[in-house]
Amino acid sequence: MNKRGKAWPFFVVGILIIAFSLTAIFGVSYQYGDTKHTYIKSASDIRFGIDIRGGVDVTFMPEGDIDATPEQMAAAQTVIEDRLVGLGVTDYESYVDSNKDRIIVRFPWKTGESDFNPQAAIDEIGTTAQMVFREGSTVDGAEILSGDEVTSANAAYNETEGWVVQLRFNSEGAEAFADATARMAENGDTISIWLDDENISTATVDEAITGGEAIIKGSFDQESAATLANQINSGALPFALSAESYSTISPTLGARSLEVMVRAGVIAFALVALLMIVRYRLPGTVAAFSLLGQVCATLAVVSGYFTVFPGSTLTLPGIAGIILGIGMGVDANVITAERIKEELSKNKTLDGAIKSGFKMGLTPIIDGNVTIVIVAAILMGAFGPTDGFWAKVFNPIFFWFGPSTAGTIYSFGFTLLTSVLLNFVFGVWATRVMIRGASHCKALRSPWLYGGKKEGGADYKTPSINFVGNRKKFYAFSGVLIAIVLVFCGVFGVGMDVEFKGGSMITLAYQGEADLEALETSIGEELGQSNLTLQTGTDIAGGQTLTVTLPGSETLTTEQLDGMLAALNEQYPDNQFAQNEVSNVDATIGKEFLLKSVVALVAACVLILLYVAYRFRRIGGLKAGSTAVVALLHDMFIIFGVFVILRIPLNGNFIAAMLTILGYSINDTVVIYDRIRENSALFGKRQMSLKELVNLSINQSFSRSLMTSITTCLALGVVCVVSVVYRLDSIYTFAFPLLFGMISGVYSTICIATPLWVDWKLHKKNPGKKKA
Repeated sequence: MNKRGKAWPFFVVGILIIAFSLTAIFGVSYQYGDTKHTYIKSASDIRFGIDIRGGVDVTFMPEGDIDATPEQMAAAQTVIEDRLVGLGVTDYESYVDSNKDRIIVRFPWKTGESDFNPQAAIDEIGTTAQMVFREGSTVDGAEILSGDEVTSANAAYNETEGWVVQLRFNSEGAEAFADATARMAENGDTISIWLDDENISTATVDEAITGGEAIIKGSFDQESAATLANQINSGALPFALSAESYSTISPTLGARSLEVMVRAGVIAFALVALLMIVRYRLPGTVAAFSLLGQVCATLAVVSGYFTVFPGSTLTLPGIAGIILGIGMGVDANVITAERIKEELSKNKTLDGAIKSGFKMGLTPIIDGNVTIVIVAAILMGAFGPTDGFWAKVFNPIFFWFGPSTAGTIYSFGFTLLTSVLLNFVFGVWATRVMIRGASHCKALRSPWLYGGKKEGGADYKTPSINFVGNRKKFYAFSGVLIAIVLVFCGVFGVGMDVEFKGGSMITLAYQGEADLEALETSIGEELGQSNLTLQTGTDIAGGQTLTVTLPGSETLTTEQLDGMLAALNEQYPDNQFAQNEVSNVDATIGKEFLLKSVVALVAACVLILLYVAYRFRRIGGLKAGSTAVVALLHDMFIIFGVFVILRIPLNGNFIAAMLTILGYSINDTVVIYDRIRENSALFGKRQMSLKELVNLSINQSFSRSLMTSITTCLALGVVCVVSVVYRLDSIYTFAFPLLFGMISGVYSTICIATPLWVDWKLHKKNPGKKKA
């Protein structure tokens, strides 16, 4: 009797992945005349960030003669940022010019948006949103409660009323609302809801409402209901804002950045898939399918393909999160394929090798992914909207910073968390279902297809490199690298971008075609600045604008500005440059952001240490966790060193690169620790020494570490080459340091973390004995 099972899951899951991927990329819609009906959103519906697609630049000021304090300006900035994140805009830039009471906000275009409507922006993010419940239907009615007593607001669809906004009150608000409605129900009085002294809903009270909830009814559609709910959740502004000026801005990464990154992504995916297929044959082919599904599913979540997810903004750091997620997906498939191949080398049957490979490979996959989830969750908690789930979870860590958001880092955490969770669906479940189904198909039962020999068994050779014995050489090499970085820091200093250091933003009007590279050189020489950035745009009248951003704590003088304009008009007379406005942005927010980033990194390291200490408690978990954190710090310092040596100013991309390495490196370390734990149970102390056991474990994992690193570095290498070819320096200065960080992650795991763990264990066992 055949008990091997059925082969159909292999084909069904593969077809489902292909079908899903096609709909995620192209969507489902039809065109009727000038009207397009979209049933399923496509990748083209993704809202890309300012860095990729460009967007709008708005300068807000308090209405009237309000002399705002720095605290009020900071509070207004926080509310605006919360509203943007609540609208799904996770890529934005916001700066405060306290001297002129201005808030400069930059955010990306909506999908398909070509013209900026300033009033719509004010309605979405600039209204005060002071909400009051009053008795009666007039603005002077007695106040029942205010928006401060509302704990949450959500847009919901009611079959009777259509789209409404559901409100939930805190205990004080619920009690006040219940008392008022009980009293008003006796006479059938009305209750009204006012937003900024505008009546948005009025209703007759028929009975007491005691559940601590209420709804706002009106002529809402889904978008307007969601906007109102977002404004209520974000809190009220301390004063009304008006848009002093606004203009379009070009992509910070270059006009062709999206096209170039898509091209690089396709090439990188094709090369990674080919490498996996050549190396692992049928499991490699399955891995290519699962990776395709994982990437497309991540893009689907970002685009709003699934109606339960509102979608998000995709930025360069967000793409880095997807890259790391792909690396985790590759790693899950590599671990599984290597384990199957290893089990075949022990002369097990195909079914036995697959069963053992799945079982032995699952634990390191779970442990590695959990550590990444920790990193992503902390980032979303630290830099996401203040009413978000993760922000509430980690409030005890970040509450002393006050409410603050950082869209690009939140975007990174969002795509990273999404990719890792989807890795369990595609890299674990789908891969295993397809491989198991293939093994039940007679035509696909040859061991050769799974990495073995046709006649059975496998050529699986474990290297015999003495990593532990050479540890002092590795320590010395790392020490030299660190010393070189410190020397460069001392001699050349550390450059910081405007978001960390503060600085000036100059907006110029010009005519004709502008040579940005030549202009950057000319302005830099005139002002004595090297770390400036230029963006072109269009103002409300259709005139061309050039925005120059200069990091630095010193305010530009009138003489410097006049000298720059004179020099530009002398060198480029056809452009007719004229000054529109100058803003000096505060560094305070940047410093708080940098400090918060450091705290987030420390919190992630501490939680990772605790998790590793618990999971690997049988082999000295606290020691394992501590040495893993040392390796993480080593890798992050290498990233920092690349930025310093290449004279790249530290900015949001630097933080994203550091976070990517934090997740990547710890996963590599966890996999080797898992092998040490497994071998400790198999061989014990009597059969081999600690050094021999660790060397064996590293060598057994070496093929997996090398393959995962090659595929990830291959993808980043393609991005680097393409960015050089198309002269996209901003992408290159992100991908190139990240490439070094990936290499460092593998090196530190094999040559730093585990040898340090051995030294610690031996020192604890023989504190007075000199170790070889």
